Amino acid sequence: MKFAFIKTILSLLFIFFVVASFFSCSDHDIEAVPTAGLTKISEGYALGAAAKVEVWAAAELFAGYNQLYFALYDSLTSQAITDSHIHIHPEMEMQMMSHSCPVEEPESEAVKKLFPAAILFTMPSGDMGSWKLETKIHNHVNGLFGTVSFDINVKSANPPQVISFQASSGERFYLAYRFPEKQKVGINDFEVIAFTSTDGKFLPAENLTMTLTPEMPSMDHGSPNNEDPAHVGQGHYKGKANFTMTGEWRLQLELITESGVLENKYFDIVVE
Repeated sequence: MKFAFIKTILSLLFIFFVVASFFSCSDHDIEAVPTAGLTKISEGYALGAAAKVEVWAAAELFAGYNQLYFALYDSLTSQAITDSHIHIHPEMEMQMMSHSCPVEEPESEAVKKLFPAAILFTMPSGDMGSWKLETKIHNHVNGLFGTVSFDINVKSANPPQVISFQASSGERFYLAYRFPEKQKVGINDFEVIAFTSTDGKFLPAENLTMTLTPEMPSMDHGSPNNEDPAHVGQGHYKGKANFTMTGEWRLQLELITESGVLENKYFDIVVE
């Protein structure tokens, strides 16, 4: 009986020390997974740079503005590479031609082991053609260069999330939008991303003035307390849209330059 009692006490002490050790671990001992909550788009090896390249995004790629995250790993040690130049070049391959689209290149230093970037896909994959994403790596750890090419699928968005048009000057504009959070009834932060293209070269459109007028076509009314998108840098214009009820909304945008009104365009939004 005495032996059984001592055995029980020892077992309880063992459990206590195990639990205490677990809860005494600091936050630094449990490293967060940098890609948690993201969707892997593709992966491959930039052989010349001795690096494995992973491409991640918040969801499947679509025609519109996509934020991407690149993760690099040493192909021999599997250690994360956090210092590297990355150059991305998306290309739509069609039967008679090919074309690229606007991009925002990654910085050379990783943020939480990921290199953020963005691509504004101007059209979806499908019968018209298919997308490839060429990724060039300069691995600063070993000084080597390498390239990897990914076949990627870009789905269509409904309602559409990208607009393109050609101005009278011959300059082509590309507009997309982004809501940091899911659209809701009430005031929502959002941004319009604008690029221009001349001779196949894409540049941020930084000299626009935008007037925002949300409306609900089915109910024939708009909403108060909106803020016109204002330029904050690199072709990004931040504003606020007030949705007073659920349903289909239209974000009417008047685009103005120093020469006057450029175009009137809109995005359709579904608020659930």
